[in-house]
Amino acid sequence: MLTPKDPTAFTDAMADLLRLPDETLAMAYIYLHKYNRFLETSNTTSPLDPYTLSLATVSLAAKSTESPRPPSAILLPAHRLLHPPLPTSTQPPLTTSSPTYPRLRQTLLSAELVLLRVLGFECRLPSPLSYIERYLARALDEIVTPSARDGGGRGGGGERGEKDRDRDRERGKGEGVVDYTRWSREEREEYGVIPLLETGLGREVRRWAGKACKSAEIVNFWPSRAVGLGCVWMAVDGRGLGLGLVGVGGEERGVERGGEREDGERVVRRQEGEWVRRVGGGKVDLGDFKEVVWILGGL
Repeated sequence: MLTPKDPTAFTDAMADLLRLPDETLAMAYIYLHKYNRFLETSNTTSPLDPYTLSLATVSLAAKSTESPRPPSAILLPAHRLLHPPLPTSTQPPLTTSSPTYPRLRQTLLSAELVLLRVLGFECRLPSPLSYIERYLARALDEIVTPSARDGGGRGGGGERGEKDRDRDRERGKGEGVVDYTRWSREEREEYGVIPLLETGLGREVRRWAGKACKSAEIVNFWPSRAVGLGCVWMAVDGRGLGLGLVGVGGEERGVERGGEREDGERVVRRQEGEWVRRVGGGKVDLGDFKEVVWILGGL
């Protein structure tokens, strides 16, 4: 029988067994790191053992992310994971009618209360997963939607041209690239159009966001917006997409700007700042973004 090697593996396994969404597991780790940070700063000993704490974070996160599970759904598989039956054992598995079940249920509820007190009863904490979809959509938006500086569109840059392009995109037409976000739900279902975060790139962003939430350093010291944007960047970069102007043979090309020529490295730095401002909506500090990317690269 499969058993967890440590509390982290136990937390992940419980999220899988309970079929919890990524947002719930991420929030469980955020609670865990906030709790441990409180213990460190207050020089306090935890009244909870690591596995009870893990269960409390999962249970509370499930409630706060609107994916609640009853105590029995949590305790029964958890007990079996931590106390697998031996081949020679005659002890029956835990059930809701077991003599020890009421005590375990009360232990879980008491652990949740301890966690809530440490969190100041504030359960809706910022999470990178709250931002990754909009950031990824913005990162891909220039490919999908020709910008005014491109002069794209059959109707030119005037009002009529904009209306023509909007109408074409709504119909799934346009200048070669279809904006599926404008399709109705019925059209997406008919043609098998999957949500953005279920694409290969979207799943990679979610994977990075999950890794980020397991890092105490990232959760406790960096803004969730910067972390979310950093996760998008790591996924995009990992799939071979970048911001530099690349010429034939792969070398970076310089560009003319304001009558002066910029070298390739300077162009990339400028484009990086522009990308952070545009995709982050002007709410992500460039320095925070770079630090987060550096930390993520070491995970």
